[in-house]
Amino acid sequence: MHINSTRLRDLRTARQWSQEQLATLSGLNLRTIQRLESGAKVSTESLRALAAVFEVPAESLLEGDPAPSQPALRAMRDGVLRGLEFSGTTARADFWWFALAVTMLLAFAELIASVAGPLPRQLASLVVLLPWIAACTRRLRDAGLNPWWQLISLAPVAGILVLLYLLTFPRKLAQPPSSEG
Repeated sequence: MHINSTRLRDLRTARQWSQEQLATLSGLNLRTIQRLESGAKVSTESLRALAAVFEVPAESLLEGDPAPSQPALRAMRDGVLRGLEFSGTTARADFWWFALAVTMLLAFAELIASVAGPLPRQLASLVVLLPWIAACTRRLRDAGLNPWWQLISLAPVAGILVLLYLLTFPRKLAQPPSSEG
């Protein structure tokens, strides 16, 4: 397995870590970090250690096309299971898979409502309301934005468009540990 040395270096420099700091945090040897940043092969143990330090999937550190963070159905399921969880973050791809699941549910409810009356549409809207707000909260936090930005969606049309735009922001990298003390 070959590590994507450019991605590794970018992750390290984005956190303003030296190679020595990365070696200490990951438990790897400084020489190993230097070899990996020059494009050497990576062991499974080293890959896992680096993925844990950077809090990214291990596959995303390998050369080649990055794999999505989760398969679509798993992302949709996780969005439903975390429906009332307002803490933590949700990755961009996972959020949009969950948004697709919500859209499909509402479209199905609309289809049933055309036959059975408005009750299925209203029930589906109520069922997805809190999970949608929770998912938006986690996604905005992942993008480094304040979750209160959701209130902008109360402004007709333009507010919803602005919120959708904010939800597309990439993940904001974590700040490096402070060296004060």
